[in-house]
Amino acid sequence: MNEDRRRAKHFSYDSAKTYAMRIIISILALALMLLFLAAGAPDEAYGRVSKVVDGDTFDVILQDYNSSQISEDVIRIRLADIDTPETRGPKACEAGKNASAYTRSWLLSNYVFLDLDDKTGIDPYGRWVALAYLSEGGNPGRNFNKMLVDSGHAVIEDFRNNEFDPGSWWS
Repeated sequence: MNEDRRRAKHFSYDSAKTYAMRIIISILALALMLLFLAAGAPDEAYGRVSKVVDGDTFDVILQDYNSSQISEDVIRIRLADIDTPETRGPKACEAGKNASAYTRSWLLSNYVFLDLDDKTGIDPYGRWVALAYLSEGGNPGRNFNKMLVDSGHAVIEDFRNNEFDPGSWWS
């Protein structure tokens, strides 16, 4: 009988130990998942669009930001993983002017939330790479990168040197 009691205690101890490990692993997995969700939040920066350079590039006067990398009050944004036709130079075309007009009509003097690229941050031209979300009721609303593609003014270009995957925001 003592042998049975010892086995039962050993079994109970192992079960409790396994159960505790499962709880700890679950909590760690949840914390890691929340960290990844927070890193891709569309509220890393917020501000008013003050200038539209072309269809996929514009300036934002920042009102609020959660990035220690930003030191300016006005930042230039290059929309991530899309490309609009050119408005200047030898490749300039009417479609580029149309894309710029579309961006201007939606963004100029309006507020946007920005999900800034945490991998590369700034491109070789000094522009912050980002997904832009229209401010709707003071909250992040429609994804403007997606709106440009859906409207036919841009094409998806997965540059892969940033954190974004067009498959996750365009579907």
